[in-house]
Amino acid sequence: MREVRFRRLVRPAIVVACGVLLRVAFPDFDLWPLAWVAWVPVLWIVLDEHTRHAWAWGFLCGVVIQGFGFYWVVPYLQRFAHLPLVAAVPIFLFLIAYQAVGWTVFCHLLRRVHRTGVVPVTVAAPVLLVAIEFVVPNVFVWYFALSQAWVIPVIQVAELTGPLGVSFLLMLSNAALYETAQAWHDGRPLPYRAITFAVVLIAASLTFGVVRIHQVRTSRDAAPRMTVGVVQANTAIRQQMRVSDAQDQLVSYQKLSARLAQSGAELVVWPEGAYPYGFRRNQTIDRSPNDRRRVRNGFDTPVIFGTLTGGDGAPYPYNSALVLDKNGAVAGRFDKNILILFGEYVPFYEQFKFIKQWIPDVDNFGRGTEVAVLPVESKAGTVRVAPMICYEDIFPSFGRRVAGLEPNLLVNLTNDAWFGKTSEPWEHLGLSVFRAVEMRLDLVRATTTGISAFVDSTGRVYAKTAPVDPDATANAPAESLLDSVAIQQARTLYATLGDWVGWSCLVFSTGLVFAPRARRALGMDPVAALRAD
Repeated sequence: MREVRFRRLVRPAIVVACGVLLRVAFPDFDLWPLAWVAWVPVLWIVLDEHTRHAWAWGFLCGVVIQGFGFYWVVPYLQRFAHLPLVAAVPIFLFLIAYQAVGWTVFCHLLRRVHRTGVVPVTVAAPVLLVAIEFVVPNVFVWYFALSQAWVIPVIQVAELTGPLGVSFLLMLSNAALYETAQAWHDGRPLPYRAITFAVVLIAASLTFGVVRIHQVRTSRDAAPRMTVGVVQANTAIRQQMRVSDAQDQLVSYQKLSARLAQSGAELVVWPEGAYPYGFRRNQTIDRSPNDRRRVRNGFDTPVIFGTLTGGDGAPYPYNSALVLDKNGAVAGRFDKNILILFGEYVPFYEQFKFIKQWIPDVDNFGRGTEVAVLPVESKAGTVRVAPMICYEDIFPSFGRRVAGLEPNLLVNLTNDAWFGKTSEPWEHLGLSVFRAVEMRLDLVRATTTGISAFVDSTGRVYAKTAPVDPDATANAPAESLLDSVAIQQARTLYATLGDWVGWSCLVFSTGLVFAPRARRALGMDPVAALRAD
């Protein structure tokens, strides 16, 4: 009885502690080695023969890490969707409960597969985890691989597998350590095959990473260069929304852009929504020199900027990125494809009129349907720049669509001012570095309040600003970055084949889960036969 009570008290504490350890493995705590080992106690509890309701332990662990990981959702909903606290908190709780579903299913299925004895945990755990990360959608994109965003040798495998390959390696390590500890505890021979499988695969991946870092950097050093300037205005959300502050914001961008141009910038990049006056969708040239709304004033360098575009019969404005060439002509436009729930659209907003009464201040935007490249003339020739607005740089699937246009450079325009100085800007940057590795292209990020950054084609962040919360830091000065980027073109295995690892793990997982049941139904269960003998 005491043992039962002890388990009831200790197990939740262990699972919660593991959830906390897993969370601090991610940005911005960055204790990344914990991701290789922190799952072990949870696996021990979930796979223990006395455990009931394994799914509940997975759910508890998932809720802890999601809760600590997405705490910034509440102020986001208040700032972005204009929701009161009483409405924001229930949405947050529902969100973290939903995003914990993947871990809930993982623990349930792993225990089920483990009891069949068909494959060792070292094989089953990473396969099941990857399959679940692949098929279970999240409101905010999240994957286990994020914990390794700054560990450059580890993430190089994303060129072949995307982030799912890194998640596979992390769970492989945890599962192999669990099986080793379990065998030692039970006095059984160590599972040398499982240990060897894990060590060889992880060592091969790290070796691949080291070799590819050298190869990619050598190729990058030989590539043509373009000097790019980034403007980070550090304007608060309230300032961005006030019409009276529009001119001051524009002047701030123009002054820093002029300095960057004088310092040699061949392209200047402004963040999402930086230009406060908007453009008509059929507008083909910058406004006249005597118009205070003119985009470029004091410089003539090509500029990529975020703004709202409307007109041409569009019922809602579009969140767009435009490029002005050296003559001031609109050389290209991209409309944001992936809109933010409750911030840029509300489900069934048109169908259910009462939603407009409940959330009267919410913005509704038109949805772009195509990816694009924006042409920029430089000393290296015409550079094909692929824009991604806001969260589009965290979606591997969106990156693959962009890769099909054969760009030379990736640019992300983001407004992270909604989140303040929280972990979100770091998580966003960490998720985006995988796009650079997957496509082997440099990435430039221009954000309103940070983190603006330059990321090379190995995923290394080689220049960045710090996140700023203008609401907490009065009169935060605008800042800028200036650096060179490599003009490259590559076609990687991941860009070509997509999530082949995800599909493979999904097929294998389906077999692991359903094949034993089918064999039992046919009276062909070899495990049961062995136990009978």
